[in-house]
Amino acid sequence: MSLSKFGVAVREFRRSLQVTLSSMATALDTSPAFLSAMETGRSKIPMEWVDKISSYFEAAGLSVNRSKLKASACEDNESVSLVGLPPHHRMLIAGFANSDLNQEQLAKLGRLLSEIHGGESQNDERKPS
Repeated sequence: MSLSKFGVAVREFRRSLQVTLSSMATALDTSPAFLSAMETGRSKIPMEWVDKISSYFEAAGLSVNRSKLKASACEDNESVSLVGLPPHHRMLIAGFANSDLNQEQLAKLGRLLSEIHGGESQNDERKPS
């Protein structure tokens, strides 16, 4: 069974700690089936669980990029929550969702956002590997 993007990251964290799905589920007071369903994309990923899982790994000493993990969960869920966002952020997201930007334009915007946040751009197909 294939993993979701969120699931790939979570599984890597678990493996680096040598933690089973079952022991992680026990620590988080949930079922292994629930965690497995999120890892494999069989169920939506509740945003509060992204925070719980991030906190679990951080408490174990791992460095977790919460923004990236949340972005992966949103992509896997095929939705982005607008709850709690200021009006100008909601308007910007709605504008992107309804735009007809091509791949090159989106890549440029992605690079700009990465530059603003001080990170590297992801999924830039024009960059050499």
